[in-house]
Amino acid sequence: MLTYYPYAILGSSERAITGVFTHHLLEGARMSLLQTLRKLQDTDQEWDEKAGVYKSVRERLANQSELDNKRRTLHQQQEELTSVRTRLRNTELEYGSLEEKTEDVKEELYGGRVTSSKELSSLQDELAYLQRRLSELEDRILEGMTTVDELEQAIASGREALETFEEQWRDEQESLRARYKALRARLETLKEKREMLRAQVDPGVLSLYDELRKKKKGVALAPVSDGVCQICRVRVPSHKVQAIRSGERVIVCDGCGRILYSA
Repeated sequence: MLTYYPYAILGSSERAITGVFTHHLLEGARMSLLQTLRKLQDTDQEWDEKAGVYKSVRERLANQSELDNKRRTLHQQQEELTSVRTRLRNTELEYGSLEEKTEDVKEELYGGRVTSSKELSSLQDELAYLQRRLSELEDRILEGMTTVDELEQAIASGREALETFEEQWRDEQESLRARYKALRARLETLKEKREMLRAQVDPGVLSLYDELRKKKKGVALAPVSDGVCQICRVRVPSHKVQAIRSGERVIVCDGCGRILYSA
């Protein structure tokens, strides 16, 4: 059953546009034109809010950069530990080789078999070099051992932290998926409701509403209370207030340009 209502759009010049507004029964009760527009605005605003959250949740579900970074950091530490251990092992091998050579030089130098002063001087120089080199290698070995200990501690701590983070991340992903599903269902409901409401509004009024939504940051309607627009605070003439109360005429505020309705 269709019910037809006249409507008019009145601006500051008192220009009237006449037409036909088709109204259906919604949620068991007949609504006026302005009631329908208010419900449409409420639906659109909820859509805007939910769509923004939906987009954010979807991006968070797709983005695991923080988890990847933590895994990458741990992997780099493990690679560094392997590299340090390899260098330490090579240094220890070099140290062992030089230590044997040092003992051989000492034996030659102090064994009494070498009597030539020139050879003895050469052996002393070689021994001094070897001892300096051994001292350098000892420092490198100590430094390497310290680095290995530090890396092993950092890796153990990092692995524990990563396991904790992965568990939290999985829980968060599960929660996000549930929220994503609920938001998607709600958006589908809002889409159907929006389409149903828009179908009940005359194209001329709908065009004005859409234009105002774009220009006024999603707020196409403004409440009137005590004869004053509650958004821009401009006074509304009494005859317009009476027309607004009927709920079937679209009156545009002379101040902010929004469609007015009785608060």
